[in-house]
Amino acid sequence: MTVIAFEDFAKVDLRVGRVLAVEEFPEARKPSFKIQVDFGSEIGTLWTSAQAASDYTPEELKDRLVIGAVNLGSRRIAGFTSQFLLLGVKAEDGGLSLLEPGRGGAVGGNVY
Repeated sequence: MTVIAFEDFAKVDLRVGRVLAVEEFPEARKPSFKIQVDFGSEIGTLWTSAQAASDYTPEELKDRLVIGAVNLGSRRIAGFTSQFLLLGVKAEDGGLSLLEPGRGGAVGGNVY
């Protein structure tokens, strides 16, 4: 484990967002979706790709509250521009479990 300064971690802007749209992403190497998330008026809507197609259906993702790192810059993935990092952990079954606020949260709210 690498220890970092708290000040470095504090630079990562983690926000609550609501999934607006989910599209198939057949160009990706692993089963993935293109996902559009609303992060509120300050950030707006951003797109990302996520290797979530084996673990979630588009219907399960639509309107779900999620957590994203919104200030890491863009990344090209299989010809698609991913604008933020959607956060998740490995589930007990080895699949993806997306991070979400357990008691809800305001869209655009900071994670602290």
